[in-house]
Amino acid sequence: MDAQESPPVHTGAVPPPEGTTLGRLLALLGEGVSAEGLETQLAAMEAENLLDPATAAAARSLNARLREASRREGLLRVLYDTATDLTGIRDVEAVLKAIVRRTRSLIGSDIAYLSLNDYASGESYIRVTDGAATALFRNIRMPLGEGVLGAVATGEAPSQSADYLSDQSKSHLESSDAAVAAEGVKAIMGVPLRAEGKVIGALLVADRHAHNFSSDDVALMESIGTHAAVALENARHFTEMADALARLDQAQRQNLAHVKALEELSSLDQRLMETLASANSLPNLMLLLAGSMDSEVFVVSPMGETVAGLGANPDFGRPAALSAAELSAARTVPIPFTVNGRQYTVMSAVAGDQHLASLIVAGHISQDRLAVLERSALVLSAALLFERTFQDAQYRLQLELIDELLNPRSEDAEALKRRAGRFGLADSIPLVVRVVGVREDQRQRALAVLKRHAQDRPGITALHESHLCVIEPPTRQGGSTSGGGGEDNGQSIVDALKHQRIEASVGSSQAVTGFSSLAGAHAEAHAVLRALQALSRKGEAADRAALGTAGMLLGAMDSPFATQLLAAQLGPLLDYDSRRGTQLVLTAWTFLENDASGTAAAEALHVHPNTLRQRLERIDTVLGASWRKGGRSLDIHVALRLWRLQSAGISGRLR
Repeated sequence: MDAQESPPVHTGAVPPPEGTTLGRLLALLGEGVSAEGLETQLAAMEAENLLDPATAAAARSLNARLREASRREGLLRVLYDTATDLTGIRDVEAVLKAIVRRTRSLIGSDIAYLSLNDYASGESYIRVTDGAATALFRNIRMPLGEGVLGAVATGEAPSQSADYLSDQSKSHLESSDAAVAAEGVKAIMGVPLRAEGKVIGALLVADRHAHNFSSDDVALMESIGTHAAVALENARHFTEMADALARLDQAQRQNLAHVKALEELSSLDQRLMETLASANSLPNLMLLLAGSMDSEVFVVSPMGETVAGLGANPDFGRPAALSAAELSAARTVPIPFTVNGRQYTVMSAVAGDQHLASLIVAGHISQDRLAVLERSALVLSAALLFERTFQDAQYRLQLELIDELLNPRSEDAEALKRRAGRFGLADSIPLVVRVVGVREDQRQRALAVLKRHAQDRPGITALHESHLCVIEPPTRQGGSTSGGGGEDNGQSIVDALKHQRIEASVGSSQAVTGFSSLAGAHAEAHAVLRALQALSRKGEAADRAALGTAGMLLGAMDSPFATQLLAAQLGPLLDYDSRRGTQLVLTAWTFLENDASGTAAAEALHVHPNTLRQRLERIDTVLGASWRKGGRSLDIHVALRLWRLQSAGISGRLR
């Protein structure tokens, strides 16, 4: 009879055949009838005398075995699926999360969590949870052997507590009890995790109501724990292997990058050597570096002055830049620094214990570029030493040449012309002589600046008789030897030195032709310089024409006219100062030089305005009140300038 058909209805008292009853029972058992449903059917059959008690008992036993087999089959299927899922995950963190999520789902608990053992501290700490609501619970650490967690983590056996906080058979810690209470946990059960013969932690479940976990739950947890430990170790080994492969791949890439960097450095070394051997080593080095660094590159002096690069940069004179350059020179390593919010790296070029210059690269540079910078600094040191040797040789030649040009000897005339020609000077072209006045302590530094200023231009620059002297063809304003604009009377030299914070005054001669005229031109330029100083015009550049009336007087100071002029205009006042020891002539000169301003003159003389007024009234008495008015004022002023120049010891014999 088909299991889905309803049993036939019997209206008589004759019982149906026995095979029909057994068929019905077998159909029910095959359908997986529940224990309650089977009992209902058995009770009905027994009431109708269709089934004896022995057969009913056998049916109950068979149904129980079939249901147990079905349950075990389902459990094995779930465990198999769980094991398959876990072993398929390669990430340790993902495996841990999957374990607690599966465990909670299979057991049907409120919380599942996994701990790992820290044998160094003797504790087992919760590593991952599923269902836990409080941070206190998620961060429990239990000493091994303490509480359910610590007891299970020792690996002795599974352990549980129906109501942990009230369970006096378990050891307790105040901190862990507080975490359990905050989470509301009552029942706890856990099993150890073993991998490769070692207990690595514990797998636990917890409920927020008190009860005992069944032996089936414990057995299921042990099965899950076994699979979980294997999966966890597999994932760990896989992660370690993946990390090892990643490290190997990284090492290989680094080796390839290192080989490439070495090849680039080898190529760079060759180009650096070629640069060093070239005629313009420093400019060529700058071009090579700018291309290699892909950034702005500067060469600066130890004082922060830009020697080569894209124009001057005042930032390199800041304390941060100077300190970084000094540190780089001391340690011979690149040093990063920041000024005005912009980042730079400096590598100083050193020869022995001497700081020659510094290479500065704008922006952040990588490690391989640092090696390029270090090598370039070595080449810069060699280039600067070569250049310094060449410049020293050139300077010695200029030093000797300027002395011979200003003190010519007829027997060496032809040799002098050949040597001067090497510097762009000829006996047949106009030349000017400039005498540069600077403080003695700034003289050598000013000389270095002027040599750079005159680089690639005809002319010579050297120390001569304790002052700086320049002999060059006349130049237009802006430095060119031709073109529009007025002639440069030395102002470009004043500007170049002022840019380096050196105050200078420059006296220039008129242009002369012929080396034999240079001695007189030098005397004229020197006289102009002294006139600037005597007239309190320091920091200016001038020739005789730019001096104005003082320039006209320079050639006549020792003439009878000069004596007559002084006697006619200032005689009484000079005599008054001589007899009385006063300084009325100086007072008159200062007053007129300051545009007849009493306030400015008093300040220049460092006297009270009333004192100045009294002196001016005395001068009015001696010279007459008209000395500071109209044309008489001009005559007196010219005479006073003549007196001032003579007082400074300037001779009128210029040529």
